[in-house]
Amino acid sequence: MSKEAFDWIIGEVRSRFEQAIANPGEMVGPIAAQSLGEPATQMTLNTFHNAGISSKNVTLGVPRLKEIINVAKNPKTPSMKIYLLPEYKQNEVVAQKFLSKIEHTTLSHVVKSSGIYYDPDPKKTLIREDEELVALYNDVPNFDAPDNNGDARTPPWLMRLVLDNEKINNKHLTMEMIERRVSDAFGD
Repeated sequence: MSKEAFDWIIGEVRSRFEQAIANPGEMVGPIAAQSLGEPATQMTLNTFHNAGISSKNVTLGVPRLKEIINVAKNPKTPSMKIYLLPEYKQNEVVAQKFLSKIEHTTLSHVVKSSGIYYDPDPKKTLIREDEELVALYNDVPNFDAPDNNGDARTPPWLMRLVLDNEKINNKHLTMEMIERRVSDAFGD
């Protein structure tokens, strides 16, 4: 930024600040109340027109104004509009991928069911649903794992997560991404 451009910006800030200064004795309370009251009234009137429309399921009127002013931690109907570039605005796949990148996703969003099981010998599991998987796991050597020579004891408790494939695909997640997040949260 050049010196002239910087000086111009500083001048604009100073000019707008000086225009906003209230004179001593000026009634700023009623002006502020009118500035908030009129739009709030208009917002309330607009909600009556949308009363019978099911697609307009958003918080409007005074409750919405309270959410904004009080900076509500959990707004009732959070929403955001994002405008895609013209070359992507008709492409639903691109829009869905973009949504999956900015939408907050937790493990609970993609898990169908979960459970904690006690299995005293994980190498020869007692859980019928896991027999085939454990046999396959024991047949394939894990070259990434350090060689413990059987010293390390596997705990008898296990957590089973049944994932929803459709939700995983819709959010464009991979098993590696899920594994990394679980590993980051719970350790090895």
